[in-house]
Amino acid sequence: MGFGHIELGTVTPRAQPGNPKPRVFRLSEDDALINRLGFPSLGAEVVAERLAGPRPEGVIVGVNLGKNKDTALEDAVADYCLLARRFAPLADYLVVNVSSPNTPDLRRLQAGPALTALLSAVRAARDETPGRRKAPTPLLVKLAPDLSLEDLRESLTAAMDAGIDGIIATNTTLSRDGLKSPQATETGGLSGAPLTARSLDMLREILRFTEGRLPVISVGGVMSAEHAQARIDAGASLVQLYTGLVYGGPGLPRRIIEALA
Repeated sequence: MGFGHIELGTVTPRAQPGNPKPRVFRLSEDDALINRLGFPSLGAEVVAERLAGPRPEGVIVGVNLGKNKDTALEDAVADYCLLARRFAPLADYLVVNVSSPNTPDLRRLQAGPALTALLSAVRAARDETPGRRKAPTPLLVKLAPDLSLEDLRESLTAAMDAGIDGIIATNTTLSRDGLKSPQATETGGLSGAPLTARSLDMLREILRFTEGRLPVISVGGVMSAEHAQARIDAGASLVQLYTGLVYGGPGLPRRIIEALA
C-alpha cells in the first residue's frame, strides 16, 4: 500500500478484551470516527512472539505501549517498564501512550511531574535491554489534542527532562464541537477531519516550544495528500493515518507518496 512504517498496539502486559461492542462508530457526515476500544490486546507475550519471527527487510515497526485497565494508576509505571523491557529488542521505536481517553484516568499521567517520573522510569527500563541496533530503541510519548497550551508545554518540558526521543501528536479528542452526525453522542475518542486543524496547530506549537529538538510524528485528521504535505511542511518527521485510510481508501498512501515526490 506504500506505507513507510507501521505502529502496532496499543499493547498491554496482560491480555484484555477491551470495552464492550459496539465500540467503533462511523460519523460519515463529519468524515470522522469515534472509538472506545479500550486497548483490546492479546498481551505482550503473544505480540512479542509474533514480532520475534521473520519479517521483510526494511519494515519499520513501532510498538505502542499501555497499561492494563485493571492496573491502578499508581502502579502504571510497572506496566510500562515491563513492556519497554520486552519490546526494546524487537521494535524500531516505542510509544508510551498516556493519552487515550478510553482507559479511566490514563490522561492524568500526562501531567508534568507524573510524566517525568513515568518516562524516566521507562527510559531506564529500555536501557536495561539492548535494542537490535547499536543505539537505544527510540522512545516517544503520545499526547492528547485536548491539552491546554499551558498543559502542553508542561508535558513537553517533562518529556524533555526525562530525555525521551520524540513526540507523537495527537491522539483522539473528547471534543464534539460542530459535528453533524447523529452518532456524535457516542462516548469515546473522536478522530478524522474534525481533528485536522487542531492537530496541525499542536504540531507547530510543539516544534516551536521545543525549538525543533524533538522529532514529531504527526497524526490526527490527515485525510488527503494536501493534509500530509502540510504536516511535512510544518516540520513533522513522519505522518500517520487512521481515519483517513477509512475514508480515503487503500489508495490514499500511494496518492500521498506521489504528491510528495
